[in-house]
Amino acid sequence: MFQNFMNNRSWFLIVIFVIGIAASVPPVAAADDISYIQVSSNPSGAVACFDHWNCRDTPITFATDPNSYHSISVYKDGYQMSTQTVYANNTGVTISVMINLIANPSQTGSLNLDSSPSGAVIWLDERYYGTTPQVIGGLSDGSHTLTLRDAGYYDYTAQVTIIAGKTTTLSPGMSPYTPSSGFGDLRIQSTPVGAAVYVNNNYAGTTISSTALYVTQLKPGSYPVRVTLAGYQIYSQTAAITAGKVSTVQANMVPVSPGPTPYTNGQITVRSNPSGANIYLDNAYRGLTPLTLVDIPQGSHAIILKLNGYQDWQSSVNVLAGSSTDVSGTLASSPQPTPTTLPPQTTQAPISLVSVLSAIGICSAAAILYRKTR
Repeated sequence: MFQNFMNNRSWFLIVIFVIGIAASVPPVAAADDISYIQVSSNPSGAVACFDHWNCRDTPITFATDPNSYHSISVYKDGYQMSTQTVYANNTGVTISVMINLIANPSQTGSLNLDSSPSGAVIWLDERYYGTTPQVIGGLSDGSHTLTLRDAGYYDYTAQVTIIAGKTTTLSPGMSPYTPSSGFGDLRIQSTPVGAAVYVNNNYAGTTISSTALYVTQLKPGSYPVRVTLAGYQIYSQTAAITAGKVSTVQANMVPVSPGPTPYTNGQITVRSNPSGANIYLDNAYRGLTPLTLVDIPQGSHAIILKLNGYQDWQSSVNVLAGSSTDVSGTLASSPQPTPTTLPPQTTQAPISLVSVLSAIGICSAAAILYRKTR
């Protein structure tokens, strides 16, 4: 019996010992499936835009899904725009991004861009500009990386040289897929426009115009698509990609249902011709066209677009709560200064030698006559 008691007592002590060890181990924090991208700039106080729509003043930290690629564009009045593609790491990890901005040059150039066929998606220096044909202004002198994408065609990539004060014209031909390529494509549109598109959790562009956004050179399979716009419910769909075909996603965005605190802000998608114009909303600098401005209070707002070599364009826009407004401005070229015309100069004929000698003779005769009279 005593032996049985000792056995029971031993088991009791072992259980107490295990419970004590378990109690001393700190609990593991539950994963929240969120990564962070911290954006700073030099100088500070710039506008940082996350995936072409969520714009905040630096320094700012954006929360996003882990293991995904995103576009970070940084703008500041008087400085060149800078764009980087950033990979968000595992859950809970913060990626720090420092952007050193470069002051605007005294002169910029433009790119008059088209493609064959037209309607190709434009990426210039990792920034999404919409589709061809398009004139992109405000570009710094030097080399720029251009990528064009269109359904049924291989991506076109090239270095483009911009010369300050001039317009570079380019219209490359796109090469169609070969029968053995095995690629399919994805065509995405949204109503309203201005929505950010994610394919396989990675930023793929923005529906900034009525034309479609194309995601190209996809292998056959299933691809999750997510379309996001402030003030609207997230649109999700799984797209089936088939070789040699185009799969279409039409995202009809549904406004967020009003809750105890109704959503009172709206958004504005601002475009211009040429692109690359500076946007001023209520006299505050907000970035370069094309761009979607979110969390804009409902009501009337003043928009001014400015670009070197063009006259300022200005208008007013009425923002409705929970809705998106599309604004497009066409900038007129600044008139060239008229050269100053000087009045015609009266040219005097040179004095001839005969005239000089005649004058001397007249003066001498007058002097002789004067002496005789005395």
